[in-house]
Amino acid sequence: MTTYFQLKDDIKDVKSQQETQNRVNDLRLKILEDHVNILQQQIDELKQNSNH
Repeated sequence: MTTYFQLKDDIKDVKSQQETQNRVNDLRLKILEDHVNILQQQIDELKQNSNH
């Protein structure tokens, strides 16, 4: 019986770690997307300034 409960706890821990990692990955993706947007805006501004 102890093994059953230990396995159950282990599975719960793994799921929790996976959820945490998914959140971290989502946050990293959001940050990268924001950086890409900022860089694109800067490129657009440079292009506009070079045309003037």
